[in-house]
Amino acid sequence: MAEEMELGNGTLPQEGGETTVMINVGSAETRNADKSFILRTHKLRNLAIASIICGCSCLGVLALIYAVKSREKQKMNSHDSAAYWYRKSRCMSWLSIGVWVSLLLLVPLLTILVSYIFSQAE
Repeated sequence: MAEEMELGNGTLPQEGGETTVMINVGSAETRNADKSFILRTHKLRNLAIASIICGCSCLGVLALIYAVKSREKQKMNSHDSAAYWYRKSRCMSWLSIGVWVSLLLLVPLLTILVSYIFSQAE
């Protein structure tokens, strides 16, 4: 009966002084890391959709394609490939939004600059 009882440190007593160590294969930390990766890919897809609406749409569509690829690679447990597509999608999303914001700022400034140059030329 003493052989079947588990000790407090996760080992089972055995004859001859040998002990067997019991190891949990699927720990909670591993599951939480996978869950956080799933949440990030969901947020990445939302960022890509926002970059289509609020940014340069051609780059936003490319970012959405990369976000979907990242999600599919994550489902296939190919985390390295999923991380690659994740980074690429995030870069395209921010680039799309950055291009649109720069166009919104530069077009009026360039219009004012051209108007000033024409007024000085006369």
